[in-house]
Amino acid sequence: MSRRILAGLFVVFLAVIFILATRGSSSEISVTQTLRKIDLVASVNSINVDSSWSQESDSTRGGAMRLSLDDLRVLTVQDGTLTANYGSISACTDFVRPNACVLLADMLGDAIVWFALMPADVMAGREFLTLPGLVDMQANGDEGILRNGWVVKLAAPVKRECGDVTTSSLRDFITRFPDQLSKTIVNLTTDNVVTVKCK
Repeated sequence: MSRRILAGLFVVFLAVIFILATRGSSSEISVTQTLRKIDLVASVNSINVDSSWSQESDSTRGGAMRLSLDDLRVLTVQDGTLTANYGSISACTDFVRPNACVLLADMLGDAIVWFALMPADVMAGREFLTLPGLVDMQANGDEGILRNGWVVKLAAPVKRECGDVTTSSLRDFITRFPDQLSKTIVNLTTDNVVTVKCK
C-alpha cells in the first residue's frame, strides 16, 4: 500500500515539475500583441499638426493631425486616435519633407481607428514600403502577420525571393525565413504584400 502511495506521489511530483518547466516557454515567432489590421498604406505628401498635438504612449493628444496623401485624399487623425507601438520598427519623425513618411492605418470608413507612420524607403519610397518578415498567415492565406501584430493583406500570389533557395509556398517561406530572417515588401498602390525576400 505504501509503495502505491509513494509511486502516486512521485508521478504527481514529476507532473508538477513538467508543468513548471514548460509554463514559461513559448514559440519564438508567436504573436503576443493585439492584432492590428492594416487597411491603408499610402505615401504622405504633407503633414499638418495642431500646435499642442503629441503622440503619447498608445494614442494622440492635444489636437488633430491632417495628412495629405499622394492620391489627393486628406485624412484627419482625431485627438485620442490609437497609435502604433513600434518596438524595433522605426517611426517617421520627419513631418516637413514631402513623402518622407508612409501611413499605415486601420480604417473604419474614412476614419482612422489606429495608425503608424513609418519612414519611406530610400529607393522607390512612393511605390513600396519594406516591413519586417512575416511570422504567420491567416484568413485562408489572404493576410500575413508581422511579429508586432500588424496584419497586412497578401497579393495572390506573393513573389518569393531567396537567391538559389527554393520554397514550395509562402507558408514554407515563412517557416524557413520568419521575422528577422526576411523582409516584406508592400505595394503602396495596391496596399498589399507583393514580395518577400530572405536576408
